[in-house]
Amino acid sequence: MSGDPARPARRRIRARDLFTEAALSLLAHAGRSALTAAGVVLGCAALVASMGLSATLSRQVSDSFDIGRATQVVVRRAGDTGGPGAGAVPLWQRPAALERLRRLNGVDAAGARMTLPERPLARTLPGGKPGARARIAGVDAGALAVVGPRLVRGRAFDAFRDRAGAPVVLLPAGLARALEIDRAGVAVFVDDRPFTVLGVFDDVAREPATLASVVMPFRTAQSLAGGSSAAPPERDVLARVRPGAARPIGNQAPLALLPEAAEGLESAAPPDPLTLRREVEGSVTALVLVASLIALAVGTFSIATAATAGIAARAAEIGLRRAVGARPGHVFVQLLAETTLLGAVGGIVGSAVGVVAVVAVALGNGWAPVLDLRTAVLAAAGGAVTGLVAGLLPGWRATRVQPVVALRR
Repeated sequence: MSGDPARPARRRIRARDLFTEAALSLLAHAGRSALTAAGVVLGCAALVASMGLSATLSRQVSDSFDIGRATQVVVRRAGDTGGPGAGAVPLWQRPAALERLRRLNGVDAAGARMTLPERPLARTLPGGKPGARARIAGVDAGALAVVGPRLVRGRAFDAFRDRAGAPVVLLPAGLARALEIDRAGVAVFVDDRPFTVLGVFDDVAREPATLASVVMPFRTAQSLAGGSSAAPPERDVLARVRPGAARPIGNQAPLALLPEAAEGLESAAPPDPLTLRREVEGSVTALVLVASLIALAVGTFSIATAATAGIAARAAEIGLRRAVGARPGHVFVQLLAETTLLGAVGGIVGSAVGVVAVVAVALGNGWAPVLDLRTAVLAAAGGAVTGLVAGLLPGWRATRVQPVVALRR
């Protein structure tokens, strides 16, 4: 028989027993344990929910930006209207130039636009009921496809009416109400000239300024401009491009429209939506992390405070453990296991609550939820670490309890 029979055998705690003892200790005071873990639950839930919602909102901003301005390029000549006389069509707005622009890879639609200063509008001939005043937007079929008016009455004009210079107009809903027009097919007078209201629209996909303008075929607006002594019209070219192609098309469009003098044209392309999304994510994430860390710090403090206060209530238990052979290290590890388990459970529950909150808010607003499961896993692990850190000081204090003194209480 080997070994010294007088020397006691070294006692060790098995991991399974340690976990079982920790779970039983927490379940024995389930209400107190739940209240203690509330800070960790809130902190982890705030972290997961905030990160998920910020990613979801950033994606929503990016998608909305892609649908609208991120898919539009505007080209104009700097400083003049591009030709002698108000009615002249400059080279860069003529069909051949526009066709070169449409052939660029990434362009879905393109066309010419002419914007005239405000003109008087009326339902009757001069001398009748006063009407309103509005700017005139002359667009060809390509530019109309870029603007994308949402019609609530009637229909849009096509390329045939544009080529023929047909006297037809599309009215925004607000202007139609001001003129007491509630259906298509009626006449409206612009500069004392009759036009047929072909349709009424209440929204546009691009160029929101169109919501306050009378829209008519480009050639029709050209005849109005040619016969007017007012200020010359503003001319530009509109292009609808695919997401991600705005910047390249913005660089190529002047050369496609006017190869011999591309430097005389300027294009306006929106910033990259991916960059915008990253800026939004960076700003929101920084704020979220600070708030979540504060919540986790509060959770750590609550666990540490509850564990420290519990030492006095468990003094007899600790003394009994020491009296039957438990070492100070065993007591330390036992209390550390309890706080770690409490933090881990709080982290798991908080992560689950955060995930549910993200999905509920996203679906409630009709968005696609964006969730990174790694965030939920890290939050749960963070809860366990919080419990571990919170148990260090109370565990050390528990090792200072003397068995004889504790058993006398």
